[in-house]
Amino acid sequence: MRRGFLFTTMKKICTLLISALGFSLVSLPAFSQDYTRNGKQFVAVQKSSESTDTKSGFTYKDPKGRTYDIYISKSGACYIYRVSSKTGKTYKSYLDKKISAEICKELGIEYKSNK
Repeated sequence: MRRGFLFTTMKKICTLLISALGFSLVSLPAFSQDYTRNGKQFVAVQKSSESTDTKSGFTYKDPKGRTYDIYISKSGACYIYRVSSKTGKTYKSYLDKKISAEICKELGIEYKSNK
């Protein structure tokens, strides 16, 4: 009976150690940063999603009358930036596929629908 208890305990410890090691290896790339060196000072370079996405020049007016600038992603999907009334955080709100296709057609951009 003692032998079964030791076996299950060792099994749990090994599983815990393997999962902790796996988690640490997966989370390492998330903490890596690009930087530039300026003399003796290192400056972290912040990556921005807006640099790959472009402002279309069009605007979107929601039913409440608020106006937003429309952005286009690499795939041609159109979205706006909204601010959550509860948390105050900014998030992307994607527009209808018909709007995306029409804007891309007018701007001469290839629209890649996810059908």
